[in-house]
Amino acid sequence: MSGRFFAALASGILLMAVAACDTVPLEAPLQVSGTLGASFNSDEAQCRAEARRVGQGHIGKTAAVGGVGGALAGATESRDKALAGAVIGAAVGAAIGDAEIKQAQRNYLVQCMQRLGHPVIG
Repeated sequence: MSGRFFAALASGILLMAVAACDTVPLEAPLQVSGTLGASFNSDEAQCRAEARRVGQGHIGKTAAVGGVGGALAGATESRDKALAGAVIGAAVGAAIGDAEIKQAQRNYLVQCMQRLGHPVIG
């Protein structure tokens, strides 16, 4: 495999690692900056349920885009590298898509709780 293919692979893995580092899972406890209201628990359950629906279908789309990009990068080298690039690109794309969804879900949860008047900061 050529250096160009390895560089593309390394870039994809680096992007995946960076995207996953800052992601707070949806299930993680919320941080608050004040006293909790009486409806906090029921509002939190409702907001978490809504947040779980954020981004449905996004992982598949990101994996497809990554697969096409990997295939195109590998195709500049050979047919075998195009297939390998597609597989690697799809895996990297799926991982990045998963991290993006988790972050979007967490952001939705925090904003939902704030809209309902709770002192949630993260």
